[in-house]
Order: sequence, then structure tokens, then C-alpha cells
Amino acid sequence: MKKTSETFFTEEEKTNIENAIKEAELNTSGEIVAMVVEKSSEYSDADFIMGIFFAAIISVVPAQIFFYYSDFILRKTIPAMNWVNEVPDSTRFIAGLSFFIILTMILHIPLKAILGRIPFLKKLFITNKKMNEKVEDKAFRGFYRHGLSKTKDATGILFFISIFEKKVYVLADHGIYSKIKQETLNKYAESVGKGIKSGNGAEALCKTIKDAGKELAHYFPVQKDDVNELPDELIVE
Repeated sequence: MKKTSETFFTEEEKTNIENAIKEAELNTSGEIVAMVVEKSSEYSDADFIMGIFFAAIISVVPAQIFFYYSDFILRKTIPAMNWVNEVPDSTRFIAGLSFFIILTMILHIPLKAILGRIPFLKKLFITNKKMNEKVEDKAFRGFYRHGLSKTKDATGILFFISIFEKKVYVLADHGIYSKIKQETLNKYAESVGKGIKSGNGAEALCKTIKDAGKELAHYFPVQKDDVNELPDELIVE
């Protein structure tokens, strides 16, 4: 069964993630948020290319048949052709090519809609670089939309999981970057990704969140006036 963002983690796992965030924030002024989305982009261009590609493959044989019988078809559909002793090969080729193009354009519409729902096929038409860019962009937009950029000390940190791309991205506000580099956050992302791959995604996420909390506590210890500025529940989109 295909997992959606709602079902990626069980209710028990969601509770465990929430508790891990609460525990991680006990000794730090940092604000940790976890977020899971079904995909970071619709990849409409990939759907279009995939539809055209498979439509073209399917259209090859009908176009060849049309070309083979084009002399007969052209004489039946264009009365003036009956006055021609032999239809030129160039005319038959253009007719066959035109039929191929028209059939491809017609077939690509339903194929795009149907095949676009098959993840492993769709991924064949999306580069890893593009997926990385889309995941990063979606994570940044989620970071700002959910208020991580508005914490008092600029210490928000986001654990972002995108299911379709099978990618994890961790980013933080400028207050954290003054002490902790993106390389460290990338290691957190890698740990979570490995856990998901092995079937222990929630456990890996909880452990990594707690590890991040310890590091944040070292640089950004909890303050007397500290308040929980962001919700601890897993954000699902």
C-alpha cells in the first residue's frame, strides 16, 4: 500500500516524535519542528515528457501500418489521388509521419494522467539534482510558513521528510548557523534517511532529534524566560 504523509508514521510513532521534540527542547532555547510531506513538487514537466515518450513508443507500429497502406488510404480519403498513377514515397512518408505525430499527441494526454500516478516510472524522468532542488525549496517554504524564522533568538530547526523523493533535509535559522554548520545538519538528515530505508524511520528521527537537542543545548542553553514558541506535533502536508 502506498504511504501518504498522513500514514507515513503511525499514531504511536507521531506521539513518540512529539515526545522526542519535547525532551530535546528541555535544555535548549532552540525550537525543533518535524515535518513530512507526500512530495515536494508535482513535476508536471516530467509527466508531460513521460506521456510523450510512451505515446511515441505505442504510436510507432500504427504509424508503420498507416505508412504501408498509405497509398490505399490516401486514394480513399483524397479523391484527387486517384488520378495519380503512383503516390510518391515522400507523400507517403509525410502522411505516415503526420499520423505518428497526431496519434502521439492524442495518446500522451491519457498516458500522462495514468503513468504519472506510478512513482517509480515518474522518477525515471526526474533527475536527482532536480529532486534535491525541489525538496530544498519545499523545506525552505515550510520553514517560513510554519514560523521557524520568527523565533526570538533565531534558533528554529526543521527536520523535513519528503516521501516521493525519499529525501530528508534539515535546515536551521541564522542563529543556529552561527554555531552549527550545514554539514552537521546534513549528517542528521543522513541518519534519518538511513533509518527510514531500514524501516525504522520514526526511531531514527526521534534519536536524531534528541542528538540535535543535546548539541543545541551546548550552544543555546535554555533561558529563564524561555517559552515553547512552536508546536511540538509532527506537521503533515
